[in-house]
Amino acid sequence: MAAFSDAFGLHARILAVEEDDAWTAAVPVYEKRRGPFVASALPPLCPVHRPLLTVPLAEAASHRRDSPLDVLLARLGAEVDQAMLALAEDDLRPYAWAGWTVTPRSTYHLPLDGDVAARFSSDVRRRIRRDSADYEVVEDPALASEAVRLIHASYRRHDLDLGLDEARMTGLAEAFQHAGLARTVAARRDGVVEAAVVIATDGRTAFYWIAGSIPGPAMTVLLGQTLPRLADEGHTLFDFCGANTPSVAEFKRRFGPVLAPAPLARLLPHPVLRLADRLRAR
Repeated sequence: MAAFSDAFGLHARILAVEEDDAWTAAVPVYEKRRGPFVASALPPLCPVHRPLLTVPLAEAASHRRDSPLDVLLARLGAEVDQAMLALAEDDLRPYAWAGWTVTPRSTYHLPLDGDVAARFSSDVRRRIRRDSADYEVVEDPALASEAVRLIHASYRRHDLDLGLDEARMTGLAEAFQHAGLARTVAARRDGVVEAAVVIATDGRTAFYWIAGSIPGPAMTVLLGQTLPRLADEGHTLFDFCGANTPSVAEFKRRFGPVLAPAPLARLLPHPVLRLADRLRAR
């Protein structure tokens, strides 16, 4: 939490629901102020930002609207004027019943079991065989800045602005690496980094978090060598962190992942903000 707070100037706190002096539900709240309004923001570069429950959601309690999740959502709506969450394979009904607007989004999940490379498309396997000898794939935390540089360069090639400061992004990646929650892998050809990815990880799931490359086979080679290694180290899932841009989604699809939901949930409890939102939509 502190890394996102420091990188983007957000006030971080935890909102929790307790029962018998123990937490039953909690969510990180990253507060952002605009004039008189307080928002619970979705931090940039945060692929999943969702409530955590100590036990699975009980449908009967959810139907009564008194589950720990329902209580948590009600408290969050009472404490802020706007909120955004990035969900996963959650039951979305409690959010809809509590007045949240849920927008469909998707990601790709690659199971890291068995022969991972066997899931790759024939085209990906062919490129890896053809081009691997041209690259040196290395793991080096000092190359996090290269991943940031390359993703910014990729956006500029498409006349887009990522809207994030390179130094802040690098600082965030380095903070995660220092905490043991991320690692950087890069593919170099003739000493030049052509692809790099900062992989966030909790030891089980690895995330394609901050990634960039120049046009060419470098990222294919990088992932082709890195994904089996992650499986050998005990990771069970690789989250490609999005499948919502057609060309990027097609690149990811060729590694054999499974489509998974990654919806956004948005709440506007303040009447002035709801009115402004409706006027903008006209």
